[in-house]
Amino acid sequence: MYAERRIALVCTYDSDADAAYIYLDHPVPPGGVQRMVHFDTEEGMYNLDLNAQGHVVGLEILSAGKRLPPTLLRAILNQPQEQTEIG
Repeated sequence: MYAERRIALVCTYDSDADAAYIYLDHPVPPGGVQRMVHFDTEEGMYNLDLNAQGHVVGLEILSAGKRLPPTLLRAILNQPQEQTEIG
């Protein structure tokens, strides 16, 4: 069975660190991340945060300015296209 639904996700972007975080469960309570699964590919570095039950609660994307669509980063920063330099 295939189902499609648009849902709002909470996303953050730290332009100084060039890191984005996509919350799949929000808010993640203090101590809510029990394990981080790191994977590094030629395309970038990513971290999956898991809770005590092993559910993915968030995804961190490093070098996000090179990995994510500029329109997404601008939307997170809530800035028009001409005001944002990303990456």
